[in-house]
Amino acid sequence: MTQKTHDRNIRTLVVGLSSLLFVIDLFMPLGIAIGVLYAGVVLLAAASSNSRLPFFTAISSTPLIIAGAVLGPQDHDIPLRVGVSNRIFSLVILWIAAILLWQRQQAVAELRRAKDELEARVDARTKELADVNQTLLQEISGHVETEGFLRTSEQALATSRQELRDLTARLLTVQEEERRRISRDLHDDINQRLAMLVVQAESLEASLPPSAGACSKELRSIQDRLTELSDDVRHLAYQFHPSILDDLGLPVALQRLVDDCAARSTIEILLEVGTLPHTIPQTVSTCLYRIAQECLANVIKHAQASRATVTLASTAEALTLTVQDNGIGFDTQSVVDNPRGLGLVSMAERVRLVHGTVTIDSIPRKGTRLSIHVPHAEVSV
Repeated sequence: MTQKTHDRNIRTLVVGLSSLLFVIDLFMPLGIAIGVLYAGVVLLAAASSNSRLPFFTAISSTPLIIAGAVLGPQDHDIPLRVGVSNRIFSLVILWIAAILLWQRQQAVAELRRAKDELEARVDARTKELADVNQTLLQEISGHVETEGFLRTSEQALATSRQELRDLTARLLTVQEEERRRISRDLHDDINQRLAMLVVQAESLEASLPPSAGACSKELRSIQDRLTELSDDVRHLAYQFHPSILDDLGLPVALQRLVDDCAARSTIEILLEVGTLPHTIPQTVSTCLYRIAQECLANVIKHAQASRATVTLASTAEALTLTVQDNGIGFDTQSVVDNPRGLGLVSMAERVRLVHGTVTIDSIPRKGTRLSIHVPHAEVSV
């Protein structure tokens, strides 16, 4: 059945039921409150794709309720005030249903606009990152070709490698800034809008009369869906960039990371924090957090470990981050000679940006230990 046929059937049912209720009302005494059934016709009209149909149905039903009261028989055993009260109550329920449906349609339209705006922003950011990646690939290709002609000049080869490292460093910096910006937009803009919609829905539910049980149930369902969407947006923002890293610092962010990794795996993961400097620059915090994130992801996926420990401490010379597991380990030399992924390369570039050093100690079937050392000169900046 097409949408057009469906809408035509809904309109036919609305007209038929309204007419049937009016005819029945003509034979019912004034004190019998069947006018409230017109609210059901309004709810039926909401099944149409025409967002204005419930409102038009309420408008057309109002004179039918009044006409039924005027033209219907009068039972002298029922006081006139009871009949009039029933009609007024029917009109109130009718228009409450129409208004709630209109509010629901407005909320759905707002969510749709928010979703479209979010998708547009994500697409735009993704395209920007894709352009940067494409530029990087072109630069790498150009440097590879250039190296073939500059084999006899070690100075030119060293310059080329330095340019490539600088370009990679810029890419990491731009990527982190874009992640932080997208996360902030998601949390401060979209999530705030969703919170306002939830508050409005709660206010509407509180203003409903006790007799509007069906409307209250539908409104609570809308609130639940809004809350679920808000949680999804908050989780997406956290994936792009954990705001807790900027707001509460590196130790708290690492504890949250450790708890999340332990919750989604069977590995016992512990965090040990020693004495730290009073302040840690954002660049150093981001570097150490991303490396810990990458290391724990590798432990969960590949190490086959039962226990892992993340240690953050300060020595006399440097701030140190250590990630150690009791997994199967690997041959570090073979990984250096034949890198299969960008994990170690990305770690090395991040550490280089803060002038630190990375050390990997791993023995097959005896576990792995990765240590990052950032000199205090960088931490104190």
